[in-house]
Amino acid sequence: MTQKLIITADDYGMCDTVNQAITECLAVGTVRATCVMTNMPAYRATEALRVRFPHSSLGIHWTLTEGHPVLPPAQIPSLVCTDGMFHSQAQLRQQWRQRRVDTTQLQAELRAQYKRFCEVAGPPDFWNTHQNFHVFPGLFELCVALGQELHIPAMRCHRRFTVPRTRTSFSYHLRHPRFWVKGKVISWWAQRAKGQGMLMPDGVVHIPDYEADQTAFADAVSRVPWETVSQAVELIIHPATHQEALFHTHPERRVREYHLFTDSRLAKCLDHNGVVAVGFEALHNDD
Repeated sequence: MTQKLIITADDYGMCDTVNQAITECLAVGTVRATCVMTNMPAYRATEALRVRFPHSSLGIHWTLTEGHPVLPPAQIPSLVCTDGMFHSQAQLRQQWRQRRVDTTQLQAELRAQYKRFCEVAGPPDFWNTHQNFHVFPGLFELCVALGQELHIPAMRCHRRFTVPRTRTSFSYHLRHPRFWVKGKVISWWAQRAKGQGMLMPDGVVHIPDYEADQTAFADAVSRVPWETVSQAVELIIHPATHQEALFHTHPERRVREYHLFTDSRLAKCLDHNGVVAVGFEALHNDD
């Protein structure tokens, strides 16, 4: 049975260093998917991606926690700070918990980002969210419903395939029970979305203490429980050619990922482990 891996490069459109890195990763061919932040300054280059890489999957990376909104801030006051920029991830979660987010405004902003994507690249192949803002009670269902309404065929599945570097997944979960419980809840949400017709990979590969080098990558891929995968699993990366001040976490990892996933030897590494790199086109309805 073919072991299919979707390597998705997030954050296209964030800045030129990210765009360049993702473009080079797509050109090598191991990375077959990317998702676009249409509220960020460099999003317009997506049009060229669609032309240059017609067989790669382009998705929308809905964003409510970084940068400026697409809509005028006055139209969505519950989503922005006094400077007109989005709240941080923690602030958005707090606002949502306190029921201070206007869902009509939220949906309007996500629709505006979707419309901008379609204007430059046609309909997206899949959707997900920046910093996973949708992985929260109520927000998850709202985003799934909007994705279905907009006829976006696929989405990211947050069921986790945890592959620790130094221990078994069982022992890792014993040490991190809250992580395990949260994963089970999200997996249940995803299963409901799939039952409603959303296409999605079987889950995402989570590698605690991940280091972006070929040895670690090959080891992680070999230890995915492939016997439980019916279609494909997704690995999420965030490459950049250089570090930028706007990278809030692990800026050095972004550069290491750029070098790893533009290395032509990586395809041989995958092949050695019986894995083929695919895009979201590999997904289908089980029935």
